Amino acid sequence: MLRKSTDTLFSRILLVITGSLFMLFHGCMVGPDYQDPQMETPESFINASPVGASMPVDGWRGLFDSPELNTLIERAEVNNLNLQAAWQSVIASRTALRRVRSDILPSLNGGLRADFSESSGALSSTGVGSSSQRFDADLVANWEIDLFGRIRRSISATEASIEAQEALYQDLMFNIQADIAQLYFRINLLEAEVQVLEKSLETRSQSLALVRERFSAGTVSELAVVRTESLLANAQSRLLSVRRVQNSLIYSLALLLGETPSSFNFEPHAYDGSPPKIPSSIPSDLLQRRPDIRFAERALAEANERVGVAKASFFPSITLRGTMGQASRDWDELFDSNAQLESIRPGISIPIFQGGNLRANKEQAIALYERRYILYKQSVISAVTEVEDLLQSVRLIESQEEAILRVVESSRRAREISLFQFERGISDFINALDAERSALDAEQQYVQVKRAYFEDTIDLIRALGGAW
Repeated sequence: MLRKSTDTLFSRILLVITGSLFMLFHGCMVGPDYQDPQMETPESFINASPVGASMPVDGWRGLFDSPELNTLIERAEVNNLNLQAAWQSVIASRTALRRVRSDILPSLNGGLRADFSESSGALSSTGVGSSSQRFDADLVANWEIDLFGRIRRSISATEASIEAQEALYQDLMFNIQADIAQLYFRINLLEAEVQVLEKSLETRSQSLALVRERFSAGTVSELAVVRTESLLANAQSRLLSVRRVQNSLIYSLALLLGETPSSFNFEPHAYDGSPPKIPSSIPSDLLQRRPDIRFAERALAEANERVGVAKASFFPSITLRGTMGQASRDWDELFDSNAQLESIRPGISIPIFQGGNLRANKEQAIALYERRYILYKQSVISAVTEVEDLLQSVRLIESQEEAILRVVESSRRAREISLFQFERGISDFINALDAERSALDAEQQYVQVKRAYFEDTIDLIRALGGAW
């Protein structure tokens, strides 16, 4: 008898569930269907060079071919604390998705209860008190049928939110990689500047010793001594300034790798290479790889689904509640066949008056969508402008490097000639000092221009989403 009754209940539940699934999958999802926004980007950049290199490789590893830089980036990907915290945000958002997805499935709860009561004889017409007891064991199932897509829209919105969080994580990682590349080349190019200044210090120290010797012999004036001492002190001051900046950058590099200055070990080496050349053709669709644009687009998709959730709230919600269990006043008879109980209760809830709450939610969701659409457009425009600015900057600084290199060669030649003339007595020592000062200025400026060349090139790679 118990088996037959249970089979009957399951048959009813199966019939209800089948009908509900039919309504669910043939029901309509209210709200706008999301469409990818069109990127308003030019076919090509106006500052792209008409001639350039072909760069099929991408990423910091392929573009710079530096094992030491690659090692630093890999260490940062593992040890950077901000990156680890951002990854925990991704994990938390993925967990939220599992919670939202559970809303589309039925919930099942089991219970076991015992009630004991005793009444007073003074309240009884017979003057005799009574006592009773009841035992219940049941399973209760609840299910909201997502006929109008509120739950499904919520799931889609949460999925888009997760993808936005992942884009934020990738954006952070991408910027950390770019910052490490920036610091790496800045530090090493500062080391090249240090070598220029140290060489100048050595030359000026020798010149000071020579001019003091000739001053003692009466062949040069005291002015030559004072000028030489001034040039030597100036070079020492420049060297200390560069060292101060370099040490600060090394500490910044340690921070990106999740280390303290005391535990971080990095030995700078003078870098004399050149950054990768810009290719002649750069398609604007490379901007789609930028994590910040990906984040803006996914945030827009989430807002679109929230509009659908708000609109679905205007429609009725349909729920099913089923109970199957046993009830008896005697524990020993709780699981007998005649103690069985069962019920199926469908219900519908229709929003009639909410005091404007539903309309306010919808208007808020629409306003949020419009805001994120504007921010998406702004992110695309900003990206195009940033690339154009860096393209023209890199192109001009490349020409500047070539020009300053000619200045360096001319200044070195002038220094050699003036020193030769002084040694032959053709010219005084002041001319030789001026030539030395000009040569140092040119050499230091050349290293600084090369450093700016690297910095702008790395920023351009960053702006293009990590590659040509």
